[in-house]
Amino acid sequence: MIHKLIVLGILASTSLAAAQAPPPEQPGSASIAAAEQLFNEARTLFDKGDHAAACPRFEASYKLDAALGTLLNIATCYEKLGRLASAWGRYREVIALATKVGDASRLKIARERADAIEPTLPKLTIRARSSIAGMVVTRDDVPVDPAVLGIGIYVDAGGHTITATAVGRKPFSTKVEVKGSEIKVVILPELAIDPDYKGPAPVATTIRLEQDHFDPGRTRRIVGLSVSGVGIATLVAGFGFGAVARATYDTAFEDDLCDRTTLACTPKGQERTDRARSQSLVANIATIGGAAMIAGGVFIYLTAPSPGRIAITPGVEGGANVSFGGSW
Repeated sequence: MIHKLIVLGILASTSLAAAQAPPPEQPGSASIAAAEQLFNEARTLFDKGDHAAACPRFEASYKLDAALGTLLNIATCYEKLGRLASAWGRYREVIALATKVGDASRLKIARERADAIEPTLPKLTIRARSSIAGMVVTRDDVPVDPAVLGIGIYVDAGGHTITATAVGRKPFSTKVEVKGSEIKVVILPELAIDPDYKGPAPVATTIRLEQDHFDPGRTRRIVGLSVSGVGIATLVAGFGFGAVARATYDTAFEDDLCDRTTLACTPKGQERTDRARSQSLVANIATIGGAAMIAGGVFIYLTAPSPGRIAITPGVEGGANVSFGGSW
């Protein structure tokens, strides 16, 4: 699912207008002629090494006549230009179309190039601290689908501008530089209320999650308490075995089965003292094991993540504030 979203994000950033437009009509002869001319100009520039000028012409040619060969040239041009994420997205398009029409040679080329450059692609993750109804997030002026927020998306190396806007809120904008195969995360702050906003009062509610999970450490604390509880029970059992062992040992002397001075015992007395030693061994093992479990349970409990909080505040000033949270 994540891989599909990555592909979606790349294609949206490289050809959003084409993706939103209805399927193109069959090109006429004039469009094909113009597409051919643009393609030839692009090839000439490409062969001269002027990839920055060639790529837009390839794109213009493809809009007039969506030829598979032109699409492959676009991908190659972007790769030469260093826009590897854009190239990877176009190669993925070539793979899909070549598979559909059965063009094995172009399919092989596109698949090899896409596989080769994918490990080198940088990723950019955009996360929002708050979710506001109607909030629009863009990357380089291209809207970012809300489903993509929080997911690392392949982007071209270089500078990117991230913006967030919402009705009745002050806009946020930041620039980020992504290099090589770097993984970068941009966290959008909660958009502040715009005091100069004169339009209708927004009724949307902002839900702010101060942590990704309300209580990520709850299970760990339960385990810690459970382990400590078993440890306490085992420790008590150890003390009990110890008391029984001592009583058994003492009765061997109280019943005159053993002599306290010489420690000599009758066969029956020896049997009783041996039983006492076995009980003492069990008591020692239970006591040590119980203490270890108590210590382990306490460690698990104390190292569990703290409970999170959920704060719900209205989208405009005034109204009720509701918050859930706490710790134990």
